[in-house]
Amino acid sequence: MNIILGTFFAFLAFFTIYKVKMYNTKGINKNWFAAAFAIKLILAIGLFLMYSKTPEIKKNADIFRFYNDAKVVYKSIKTQPTVFLRIITGINSDSEDLLPYYKKMNNWDYSFGSKLYTNNKLFIRYLALISILTFGSYYAAVVITIFLSFTGLFWIFRFFNSMIKDNKWLILFLIFLTPSIAFWSSGILKESLLIFLIGLLINCGSLALKGRKPLIRILIVVMSLLLIFELKAILAIILIPAILAYLWNYYFPKQRAFIPYFIIFFVGFSFASESSKYMSKGFFELLQDKQSGFISVAQRDNSQSIISPIDFQPNSVSIASNAPIAIVNVLFRPVFWEANNIQSYFAAFENTAIFLSIVLIIIFPMKEIKNKNLLLFTLSISLSYIIIIGLSVPILGAISRYRIIALIFLEMSIIQIIDINRIKELILNKQTKTHPNK
Repeated sequence: MNIILGTFFAFLAFFTIYKVKMYNTKGINKNWFAAAFAIKLILAIGLFLMYSKTPEIKKNADIFRFYNDAKVVYKSIKTQPTVFLRIITGINSDSEDLLPYYKKMNNWDYSFGSKLYTNNKLFIRYLALISILTFGSYYAAVVITIFLSFTGLFWIFRFFNSMIKDNKWLILFLIFLTPSIAFWSSGILKESLLIFLIGLLINCGSLALKGRKPLIRILIVVMSLLLIFELKAILAIILIPAILAYLWNYYFPKQRAFIPYFIIFFVGFSFASESSKYMSKGFFELLQDKQSGFISVAQRDNSQSIISPIDFQPNSVSIASNAPIAIVNVLFRPVFWEANNIQSYFAAFENTAIFLSIVLIIIFPMKEIKNKNLLLFTLSISLSYIIIIGLSVPILGAISRYRIIALIFLEMSIIQIIDINRIKELILNKQTKTHPNK
């Protein structure tokens, strides 16, 4: 039954891709998007097999443990539907009569480090809610979740395809087929849902700016931000100043584009530096807590990819001075000689590609940036998130997963800076000289 339900929802997803007009893109056949979703299904199988090698691995794997907690909530609907509704909605959900249910869940209140970084409750509620549609089927829940991530990636693709001209195939490849993005958004993981919400935010936000049902879409943008904050607050904290700076430039385009970003992020960084005065723990102290939590988990699980943690102090000078190390760890590690399994070899290949992209920026820089506001928007999100990940996560395997959202925005930054047309002309001229009769 589990496999039958999973297959049914997979066919339903393909039917939706082919029949719903939303998935239309000028100049690209729908077969390409169907193929991208098919690849995600194959990767979902790979992710399942990778984390099913032993009972111990399966017990601690994120792709199973949140679903297992959601089953506790889902099963309550048969015996006590009011309990299900209270847990799902959060209404009177702290009552003592619900403690027996919470005790059966290992991750409801569990979030090593700070809940500012990540929270499990919304994700468990989401899985419990879709269990009504899937009758509790794990495979069907996987298909629904990766279809949502696929839709989020599609919306992100459509936005950047409309903003960055004449590079649709490169944008399609980077967004859907970058190894870590494709792999880590193909399972029951928070990143899958986050990508859907970011895609929803960007899609509705861009349409609202064009005057297409702006009030409804602004409400959706706000709702998306609230859900992102509930799921991973640190990501929402990064997105909000970037969005505000983008809107500042959009409505008041006469000043230099970097000024709104500099002012807003400087104010945000200053607030974070002084946040210990307004919070029980300062923002930078929470990052330290998160790092300590990761170290504890790595030691518990005997992680083979732990690296030396960045020894930073909870102050602005230490954060700024350690930011370059954080960027290097996230973007360029592991290198090939640090890799010890298929996953890490793919990460090393990806990191080499990022390094070569930076070399191409130096050799073939774009002489004139066409949309500086868009470039600063993508750069501010990617670099901010990369620095936070680098400071707080000392496990290379975890970094390759957590960075995928930052990587999407970084890749969209890189293709705006590289003069791709010059590279194409160089390749064509070389081919003409090699084969003059063709």
